Amino acid sequence: MVASRLLTLTRTHSGSSLRARGYAAWDRWSRRISSGLDELQQGLWLGLLDDRQFDKLGRLQYARWEKYSDERYNLAGLQSWEERALAAHFRPGSSLLVAAAGGGREPIALARLGYRVDGFDSTPELLETYRRLMAREQLPGRIYLSEAGAVPVEIDSRYDGLLIGWSGYMHIPGRSNRIGFLLSLRQHVAAEAPLLLSFFCRRDRSRHFDWIYALASRLRTLRRSPHLVEYGDSLAGTFDHYFTEAEIRAELAEASFALLEYCETPYGHAVGRAV
Repeated sequence: MVASRLLTLTRTHSGSSLRARGYAAWDRWSRRISSGLDELQQGLWLGLLDDRQFDKLGRLQYARWEKYSDERYNLAGLQSWEERALAAHFRPGSSLLVAAAGGGREPIALARLGYRVDGFDSTPELLETYRRLMAREQLPGRIYLSEAGAVPVEIDSRYDGLLIGWSGYMHIPGRSNRIGFLLSLRQHVAAEAPLLLSFFCRRDRSRHFDWIYALASRLRTLRRSPHLVEYGDSLAGTFDHYFTEAEIRAELAEASFALLEYCETPYGHAVGRAV
């Protein structure tokens, strides 16, 4: 009787272990397949689309995502890392220009704190939320519609500091375009003015970006596209470029900003100083 029970338990345990190992193997391979399909999709569409199409895609996606026009989100205030960077590098009550202002989360929070804030964005649907909430909160500040990756030419003021709205900088395709954007912002501040920007981070090279870059760059070459793919480009809903610290430092330097602070947690961001 005892031997029979032991045999039954052994068989049950053996079958259970076999099923567990089977699931672990299936999970491992399914994740690899899923990752491979994602890399294939991103590399394919990064290769088939160009900068202007990425800009249009960004406007379409942000207009579609309900979160960014939601009043609760835009009245929620600053993130903890934004508050810390602001306290460390920006003078209270100073004048600020907010690029990629979206539905107004950052400008509203800053105006509530006593800053004098103007802002702009390239998505008309989000600007309507921004305008409505600023008016309802009775907060001052000018609001501009811009082209994607550009500073509105009608802005003729000088400011004490600059912010690029949450992740706005990484949505600009092409290193030269990003530097051009920073140079345009630089014209609106004097030396020593602070700049806060945020982005996705990466650590040097990875198989994920190796595959995306290889496929996308090959397709761009075959299409004879004038726009180059950069290592770290991705396309998951919107165009995003993942940065290393060296890239952020170099792009800021070319646009006449010195890197003061670079952080990867809790969200990738950097603070620069106009020079």
